[in-house]
Amino acid sequence: MVGGWFLALAAPAWTQGRPERNPFDTPQDVELGGRLFQTHCSYCHGAQGEGGRGADLATGRYRQGGSDSELFRTIRYGIPGSEMGPVRATDDEVWRMVAFVKRLGAAEVEEKVPGDPAAGALVYQKKGACSTCHRIHEEGGNLGPEITEIGRIRGRKFLEESLLQPEADLPFNYRGVRVVLPSGQTVAGIRLNEDDISIQLRDTADNLRSFLKDNVKQIRRDQPSLMPAYGSVLTRKEIEDLVAYLSTLRGAK
Repeated sequence: MVGGWFLALAAPAWTQGRPERNPFDTPQDVELGGRLFQTHCSYCHGAQGEGGRGADLATGRYRQGGSDSELFRTIRYGIPGSEMGPVRATDDEVWRMVAFVKRLGAAEVEEKVPGDPAAGALVYQKKGACSTCHRIHEEGGNLGPEITEIGRIRGRKFLEESLLQPEADLPFNYRGVRVVLPSGQTVAGIRLNEDDISIQLRDTADNLRSFLKDNVKQIRRDQPSLMPAYGSVLTRKEIEDLVAYLSTLRGAK
């Protein structure tokens, strides 16, 4: 289960008689749901729903809706346009996963993130220069993913790893290429489109560029992340402050 900003797939007509309240909500159901969660969901959402590649489920806030029936629909049918597809489980098993997810939210186990968010905001704007590539609401660049809601959909561990090892989980559409021209000049950016004849990219100055392959010396893909590894750029405290700031980004202005 991943993401949260796309509309959930509407349930087919034959599911409309499904109950609004979870019929499998005993402590035993929660325990079984936890086991199913580890099998189907933990790879993206973490063993305790703390987030990672997928949304942080431990906060009790769900973009697709938090009622029993809404959580059932999200788990059962997935989220179109995202990496989260329909789960391969029976309806009874899905209800038990719903019970486990609801219990995570009710426990209010939201991560305690070390660091100072205010200091992290300064690192973001100045020393890290993150806004050059990332957008928050309408401000920032386009070379990296938008992060307006990053604190809601990603946990602290994932955020820190993204700063220290940005290539660890890099979205395919943000992988960098470097076009080497016959003069030796190198133009770096993210690939927008490519065919046998040409390649189009957005360069690091946010300009759209197009090159005929017959007119380039080499196209390099050996450094897929344009983002530096900040472990060698920022101090440990600055990393913690920056993660604390990113964790506050939950979509609301």
